[in-house]
Amino acid sequence: MDSIELAERKSRAWAVMLYVLGAVLLLSELIGMTVLQRDFVDGFWLGVALVCAVTLLPWRRWLKPDSPINRLLEDEVVREHRRMSCVAGFWAGLASALGTAPFAHDGMLSAYDVSRVVATAALFAAMVSFATLELRAAR
Repeated sequence: MDSIELAERKSRAWAVMLYVLGAVLLLSELIGMTVLQRDFVDGFWLGVALVCAVTLLPWRRWLKPDSPINRLLEDEVVREHRRMSCVAGFWAGLASALGTAPFAHDGMLSAYDVSRVVATAALFAAMVSFATLELRAAR
């Protein structure tokens, strides 16, 4: 197997992993909003959210910039997909912030719940957008 096929396989696996992480993030948020005893769920959500945020960073390029596989995995198309996904995450975060603001104003949601919803929406939209763009490019 040459480096191009290996990079394509890693790219597809990475995109599928982003879908799975996005689903775990969304499920942990939904469970956290419904469970009364939330200490473990809050910690789990925070850990998953941090992992999700790190997956959107170009850490391959930072850790091993001279690797031929990493150069294939971090080309200009991937950088553009990352930029577009961050824009999608921004708009999802903005929409969720505006949508939850009235509930926070009336006291139905705490500021912590609103920040969790905003962060979850932004991360989920960015991850799903990036994974979709990467899988679409792999076809």
